[in-house]
Amino acid sequence: METKKPICGILSVAMPIVGLLVGFAGSAFTHDPPSPHQSRVAAAIVILSLLCAVSGIAIGIGGIVRRERFRWLPVFGLIWSVGWALSYFAA
Repeated sequence: METKKPICGILSVAMPIVGLLVGFAGSAFTHDPPSPHQSRVAAAIVILSLLCAVSGIAIGIGGIVRRERFRWLPVFGLIWSVGWALSYFAA
């Protein structure tokens, strides 16, 4: 049985980082003076950032199911994505 490349594991670790980058890049829109569109932009940024974490959860589960070569990578990505997604609701 051949081992599969750790694509899902790498993506499950990368998606929370992408979510953080989306949040940091989007914070530029919240420092300007208030405008009618600012609340919609901020809501879209939060939703995109949270979707990155949720997709990291799904991709991590996919990596575990696929039994990729580096077994710890999708597990770490899954744990990190779950913790990061739950931090939205704890704050």
